[in-house]
Parts: sequence; C-alpha cells; structure tokens
Amino acid sequence: MCMFRPRGCNPNLDCTIGVTVQVIGQNQMKVQMVAATIIPPVQQQYVAVAFSHDKAMGNDSVSECVISNMGEFVGYEPEVYVSYNKGKSNDRVFLNDDEHDTLFSDLAGEVVDTRLVCEFTQQIMPQIDNKNGLIWNLNTPFYVMAATGSAQPDEVNAHELNRDSHSFPITSEETFNPITFGNNFDHPNGFTPKINTNRIEKRPMRPTEAPKASASLIPLISFVLSLIMIF
Repeated sequence: MCMFRPRGCNPNLDCTIGVTVQVIGQNQMKVQMVAATIIPPVQQQYVAVAFSHDKAMGNDSVSECVISNMGEFVGYEPEVYVSYNKGKSNDRVFLNDDEHDTLFSDLAGEVVDTRLVCEFTQQIMPQIDNKNGLIWNLNTPFYVMAATGSAQPDEVNAHELNRDSHSFPITSEETFNPITFGNNFDHPNGFTPKINTNRIEKRPMRPTEAPKASASLIPLISFVLSLIMIF
C-alpha cells in the first residue's frame, strides 16, 4: 500500500508527503515515509502514519518518526514513538526499552535534499502489553493517514490545517489490513506479552552527528513502489 501527495508526484523529487506500508515477514510491517522539510527550518520535524477506524482524525493509533535539529545544529538520531490521537493532540504511550525494541526495529532516517525520509519495521500484532488499549492490534481493516509538522521533545505539534495545502495530511480512500499483504506468513493471533513491563527507564534523545545528505534511503521507496498497489 502506498499514497503520496500531490497525486502523480515523484517521492524522490517533489512529493510533499507520502507513506508506503509493506509486510516483509512474520508479524513484521515495513513503514517508509517521506515529507518535504518545513520552511523556514524547525529544530524538530516529524512524519507520522496513523491507523483509524474512519476518515476523521481522532481516536487513532499513530507511529511518529522524529528527526531533530534538521542539519543546521548538532543533529540527533531519528526516533520513533507510538502515540494515541485523542482528536486535536497526540499523547505518546510510554514504552520501556524492552517494549520499544520489541515493537519497533530497523529504524533509519535522514534529511536528503530538503526531504525528510524515515523508515522502520513495526509489529502488526504487538507482542507487548496493550497499555490499557492504547497499543492496537493492526490485524483489522483501517484507514491509513500520514501527516508532517514540527515537534517538541515530548510531543508533536499540529499539522497543516489548510486543506488546500499540499502539506495537509493524506488519508486512504479505502480501508487496509496489513495482513492481506502478507498471506505467505504465519502471524500471531493477538497480544502475547513476553517481557517485564515494570521497567521504568526512559529513552532519551541521543546526540550524534548532524544529518548528512545521502541517497541511501530514497531508492528504497522506488523499490517498494514496484512491489505494491497505489490507492
């Protein structure tokens, strides 16, 4: 599954926002996202994918990728978070290190020629505690949404609200169940917590070198486009 804005754009050149989702293994969903960097530059920018029961934002499960200090200052590694959209705001769901490493893997992100690119692998049926229903089993039909905007250390800010803007969030026209794209794999039946959820350490943002221009992630989107259907 993939969708990009504006329609007919090239994700390597002129898409303002886009997302692709592909099942790559047992209970493993690869998410790849791209967004135009905000002008003027912001210290932190996110691109996020949401899974919703309807086409309206609110009461959605969200996976956020945040890249900090967009190359102008000392950079940070990309970070991925799971959050719950209560309507006009997103509340991040606290995960300890073990839970985070179980739910997410293979995170990579960078800024390439004024484009933010991020990818990660996420479990379809999380094998961790469901956090009182805030962590969703994605083995069911959902509308898929994608959005971008500025972020703060502990939360994301509101996305573009002008519906005529190319940076306004995109929403799939039909529902989508990731499992239907991975029929060759045996998936779990549901939640199976296997780790100690009582650990309380936080996952701090870690300073590293500033993002460098590279085309290492961009070709992956073109590769995925050759494998999946377009809404």
